[in-house]
This record gives sequence, C-alpha cells and structure tokens, in this order.
Amino acid sequence: MAEQSIWKRGILVGMIGAVTVAVWFLIIDVITGRPLFTPATLGSAIFLGVEDLDQVEVSAVVVLGYTVVHLVAFILLGLLVLAITRRARKTPPLVLGALLVFVVLQALFIGLLAIAAQFLLGAIAWWSIAVGNLLAGLAMGYFIWQKDPSLREAVRREPFNRKH
Repeated sequence: MAEQSIWKRGILVGMIGAVTVAVWFLIIDVITGRPLFTPATLGSAIFLGVEDLDQVEVSAVVVLGYTVVHLVAFILLGLLVLAITRRARKTPPLVLGALLVFVVLQALFIGLLAIAAQFLLGAIAWWSIAVGNLLAGLAMGYFIWQKDPSLREAVRREPFNRKH
C-alpha cells in the first residue's frame, strides 16, 4: 500500500469514527429535546471555560469549533488504529492488545471527564459516551476488516488461541 493511501485510509477510518459518535449523540440530543446540546456542552467547556450547564452556549461557532476538535481527535485515532492493524498483519495477537487498549482508554476518558469536568457527566451520561465510542470502534474496525484482506488472512493463518 502506497504511503499516500495509508494516510488517506487512516483519515477515512478516523472520519468514520467521528461521524458515528456525532450521529449517536445527535440522536440522543434529539430524543431528549436538546438538538446539538452535546457538542455545544463540550465546546462550551473547551472554548469558553464553562463549568455549569446553565452557561452552555448552543451556537454555530461553539458547535463547529468542537466539531473540528472532535474530527481532528478521531483522525489521529484513525491513523493510530491503522498503524496498529498494519503491524497486526505480522503479529495477529496485536488485535487483542488493541482491544484491551480501547477498553482502558474508555475508562480513562470517562474518569478524566469525571475529574476535570464533573458537570459534563450530569449532562452527558457515562453510558452514552461508552456506547458512542463502542459504536465508533465497531464501525472503524468493520471498515478496516472489510478493506484489509491481508489482515483477515493473517488472523486466519495465526489464530489467537494457538498453543506453543
């Protein structure tokens, strides 16, 4: 795979994750009668230093600003995930390690959110964060699995439960 297509695929993987999470929270926000409240809350915390739900600003600038941060974070994650899966072609059990890292990062993210911006957990339920990130991980993983036949072949050749 050419270097340019590695970058393109990593960016695409990240965008798949970002859109998945954004759509998940848009659904949650619409169901609760507060469209765009989640990105507005996170954007208000990041850009305006808001520490109370009453101060959240639901505006195009705040929502778009947070959307850029969200997208960049997921693109970086997509590039990391793609790098791990490329290595997993040679060492398939790395996929299990990546899953463990995902679980640990989930717990770390929710824990840091609880410590740094406790008011956010009043507005955004921890389970909705976990579900959104799980959906993103599944969407990203499915895309990679479908587009990378050499990874599938490596996993078939060297199953995780082998005995030495």
